[in-house]
Amino acid sequence: MHRYQTVIKLGAGVLAAGIILAPGVALGAESEIGAASKVGESLGGLDSVDQPDSGSGEFTVASGDRVDDEIPEADRTVSVAVVTESDISVDTELFAGIVVNTLNDDRGWGADGSVAFELVEPDDAEVAIRLATPDTVDELCAPLNTMGYTSCRTGSDVVLNVDRWAEATEDFLEAGGSLEEYRTYLVNHEVGHFLGHGHVEECNPDGTAPVMMQQTLDLRQCEPNGWPAGA
Repeated sequence: MHRYQTVIKLGAGVLAAGIILAPGVALGAESEIGAASKVGESLGGLDSVDQPDSGSGEFTVASGDRVDDEIPEADRTVSVAVVTESDISVDTELFAGIVVNTLNDDRGWGADGSVAFELVEPDDAEVAIRLATPDTVDELCAPLNTMGYTSCRTGSDVVLNVDRWAEATEDFLEAGGSLEEYRTYLVNHEVGHFLGHGHVEECNPDGTAPVMMQQTLDLRQCEPNGWPAGA
């Protein structure tokens, strides 16, 4: 089982997604929960696209409440912890669900049955996936120069920039990619580095960008793509 008790550092609260209603319109409790869930999913678990540039460096740990129970059969199962910087307004459980379910998607790194991913406690994890503010990303990724803009994999940490998670990049979106697809790319690209994959510079034969292309910086006239096995 990959579910366990949530651990909160600094006693940080997690904010639920806000709901804006027209005047005079009210939601019942059940409808409100459903609407909040949809809003949270569209924002990748964030409460808002406006997030701080810097934070405390303390993290909230996901327990796995929003992660699919079934782990695909694979030659290797990678143990993963998912944490979010406590200063970020985010539903940590929803974010973790998006991350781990993306990794175990049949278009992901485990498409050939070589690898699957299981959410565990940080002390038991081979890799920790961290959602962090730009300044914290720069600190954790040094000496790599992430410029307050990009994300990285360093050692056993995959560090995702919250601004990219919230907004993607202008070039990626203008090339026809969606925000959801960019988030998929971001997770698969950085975890790909953890799995030993390096950068790729040429488009796939079908014109899509390989997931290990640095699509955050330059699509090289390829079509955006978030999946190792193709869309």
